[in-house]
Amino acid sequence: MPENAQKTAHKPEPKNTVDPTVEELNRIVAEAEALLGSLSKQGGEAADAVRERVNQTLGQAKSRLAATASSAEEVVESLADRADGYVRNNPWQAVAFAALLGGVITLLITKSANRQ
Repeated sequence: MPENAQKTAHKPEPKNTVDPTVEELNRIVAEAEALLGSLSKQGGEAADAVRERVNQTLGQAKSRLAATASSAEEVVESLADRADGYVRNNPWQAVAFAALLGGVITLLITKSANRQ
């Protein structure tokens, strides 16, 4: 049991992982839009330089997005591990919860069917 506690203690939390990255992605996208706006006003070598900068910015956005996806995957795996550990350590509580959830769903479906 202490082994599970050690595994889950080092996993990232969803809120701390996603929010700063999303804000950074929004900033990068805004910068790319500004650069594209300036690109339409300029021609020649300046336009080529802006295009290169836009490509770099979009590359950064893609890498941040990949990092966010990786972090989200780690969070999902962590939550799945925690749920698995809980069910293995407390099987009867998990069965009772599943039965309660099944009863609530049955009640909602029955009420919905009676209204129609």
